[in-house]
Amino acid sequence: MKKIKFITLLLPLFFGCQEKEKQNIKSKIHNNMNNIIEIVLKKQLENGANQYIISAGVELPKEEFSNEELDVSVHFGKKILDSNGYKIISNKDFNNKIKTIFRRKLDSTTQNRYIYINQNNICDKTFIKYPNWEFQGFYIIKECNFISKFYFVPEIVNYQNEYSKIAEIENTISLTKKNNDEKVSIERWKDLENLSKKRYINQQRLISRNKYLFNDDKSQFPWLVTHDKFFMRSLVTDFGYTEDKKLLQWALENTHLPRFYTYAKKNDLEELGKLLWTKDCNGEIRVHQNTLDLLKEMSTPDENLYIMYVAEYLTNLEHLNANKELSDAQKAKIAAHLLYWGEQYKYDVLYDYNQMFMGHFWHYMDDGTYDKEFKKNNYYGLPKFKEWYEAAKKEKDLFLDDESIPDSPQPLDYEFKAEPIKQ
Repeated sequence: MKKIKFITLLLPLFFGCQEKEKQNIKSKIHNNMNNIIEIVLKKQLENGANQYIISAGVELPKEEFSNEELDVSVHFGKKILDSNGYKIISNKDFNNKIKTIFRRKLDSTTQNRYIYINQNNICDKTFIKYPNWEFQGFYIIKECNFISKFYFVPEIVNYQNEYSKIAEIENTISLTKKNNDEKVSIERWKDLENLSKKRYINQQRLISRNKYLFNDDKSQFPWLVTHDKFFMRSLVTDFGYTEDKKLLQWALENTHLPRFYTYAKKNDLEELGKLLWTKDCNGEIRVHQNTLDLLKEMSTPDENLYIMYVAEYLTNLEHLNANKELSDAQKAKIAAHLLYWGEQYKYDVLYDYNQMFMGHFWHYMDDGTYDKEFKKNNYYGLPKFKEWYEAAKKEKDLFLDDESIPDSPQPLDYEFKAEPIKQ
């Protein structure tokens, strides 16, 4: 253990990407890193590929991975990126991109070399050290300016070729062991089905994510939206990243928004909401103007599905009211921006939607609470909002006077199929 602790102290020097160290020092550190790799690989081969136990019917991880294991995962990640054309950008550019894409501000004054991003809860800053399991997340590698999941060595490196001597351990290990008085079966890495294919996917995910996000390499987009859909959609729906128009359009067109007859389904509206707005970790509501602009661009008088869905979203505010984490002020901000976007179509002769947005909202959704918030916030700086909303208040309720006019968006009589995104 002393040996491990000693060489671990040298790791920050090894991972420095600025090439400041003298050659003899780097050579010494490189040798120490090789020692760590061998120790880590031996441990992982002895523990086996099955990193979970079943306890009381629940799948649980055996144990946290060590700091050394994470260091080794990062080491191999950097080697793979270097050999596949990834260009390390400046600290300033990297920090700006992390802030823009993931809404996380990196603190250069701390000694933390890795920052964990939890996609299940982006505001949770707990440093997770469990492999995969129920956690969907990744690490920001501050010293080398890239992101990566944690990988066991066999998941990312052809260990049987590159470390053939150590790989022989698998021929001698016991296939059962005890873990907290429970008998656990060991599955050897070399016996895993399609390990080489999974390894390729892991390597390509690492390469494509970093090239796409930090090198602006758009050629990685087709692979990512085919093999890394959860991550790509999460960029928009969880982190609120809407600056990439092609990604935003892909997210929209791959959101389940079928034609509806009387009312749209609650789950579909909730998925739409994830594209329309996000709540930052500081409580700030961001309504995504980029999304609204794209919805307008993708809509016509004949293909008005997206407009209808925004109108339906506003007539079914219980999904917002049921959200106890949203205050009246936050709900009002969301409603105001969506109403303002939709009301433009009332004054467009090609659409002429009359009271579908502000008129319906005033007569049926606003008990005065929203109106009060609108005024309090000076109508959020939206130029014609006050004029349009005051006009809507003075109009006779068409929904009440004419029973032939439904109190929800018009029924749609055919199923909509989105066109595939052109690559």
